[in-house]
Amino acid sequence: MVVSHVLVGAGAWVAAARLGGMVSGDALAVGAAMAGSLLPDIDHPSSWLGRRLWVVSKPLSKLIGHRGLTHSLLAVVGGLALVQAIHPSTVVARLAEPLVVGYLSHLAADALTPAGVPLLWPLKRRFRLPLCASGGAMELLVVLAFLAAVGWFVTSGSV
Repeated sequence: MVVSHVLVGAGAWVAAARLGGMVSGDALAVGAAMAGSLLPDIDHPSSWLGRRLWVVSKPLSKLIGHRGLTHSLLAVVGGLALVQAIHPSTVVARLAEPLVVGYLSHLAADALTPAGVPLLWPLKRRFRLPLCASGGAMELLVVLAFLAAVGWFVTSGSV
């Protein structure tokens, strides 16, 4: 669900930035984390991102299906290699960290569903902790609990 992924991506970046001693409220970085949280669903033409980038999403969906390559650590490594190839000192490289944190937050959130994620794609094994179904009341509770925990962590003064 787009709202859940965006909120969790932003929260994950704020927490990660705080842990790393960076400015957690940098709007550009938070935006990159939010964008990263949507990227794995580029393989689903009905997703928020897939509907907007259907030229990429439809062929990708036919080629690899949903929750395949784009929901794996291989996609993360490949994306980082692409950023490195572009040029490490550009704005794109500066936003790589929050983008990756957002991407990983999506994978972690999807791992909480019964379908899980194939982190080690192309291996078929799916990693899951089936805590909630997508779109249910439990999803909302998990997202709210995560955001509350991030809020507490950021305001508690401890690292």
